[in-house]
Amino acid sequence: MQELFAELFWRSEEVSHAVACLCKDLPGYHSAREECNKIESQVRELIGYELYNQLLDRLTEYNRYEEYAYYAVGLGLRETIFRALCG
Repeated sequence: MQELFAELFWRSEEVSHAVACLCKDLPGYHSAREECNKIESQVRELIGYELYNQLLDRLTEYNRYEEYAYYAVGLGLRETIFRALCG
């Protein structure tokens, strides 16, 4: 059920495309992305590719929980339903 829920709401090509289009037009988005890329390169050089990848994986996993919660609140899902679907 968790995979189905994630597929419906978070891995949607339509949602990804809409987000990319929205970000493209946001003032400051491109410069923020460039600055982030610069720092990512510096960190990767300092700690190595393997540790850097592990860090990104853990950050992505951690941030996914908050994203799920924001979607659930935005969709008006009750906490008990959300927990059942994601738990």
